[in-house]
Amino acid sequence: MLSPVVGMGSGARTEHRGSIMYHTIVVGTDCSPTAERAVATAAQLAELTGAKLHLVTVYHDAAASLAAASGAGMVASEWPEVAIRELGARIDTIAEGLRARGLDVESRVENGTPAVTLVAVADAVGADLLVVGDRGLKGLRGVLGSVPNRVTHRAPIDVLVVHTA
Repeated sequence: MLSPVVGMGSGARTEHRGSIMYHTIVVGTDCSPTAERAVATAAQLAELTGAKLHLVTVYHDAAASLAAASGAGMVASEWPEVAIRELGARIDTIAEGLRARGLDVESRVENGTPAVTLVAVADAVGADLLVVGDRGLKGLRGVLGSVPNRVTHRAPIDVLVVHTA
């Protein structure tokens, strides 16, 4: 039996029969196969608790500029619109599958840096749990710090880091 931890999170959780119940869960995803595990875990928690689930994917203008400059076949000004459209279609497909299971799901594509944006969305929707995977895009991540690490240091609510490998 779980009991509430004093001083953790926003206090938005309630105790129900001795266990902590989450009401609003935000899960960050880049719509990759490894991120599916974090989404699946968040969905299971939402099913168990009756929580609303917010699927969030984040793109960054700097990444868009790099992709366009590398010859991605479009001009830099077109990249954000294409990215938003493609990410939106991918995250909406995931959301539709979860809704078919009876979950209350919202999906959104946001512009910004992943950790800051995920924490901001969690705050905006009044989330009491933020779920992220432990793996993400390779490259500069090791130098700059991982998204899960940054989220856990920034979020004033509970964070679940799901092992996705």
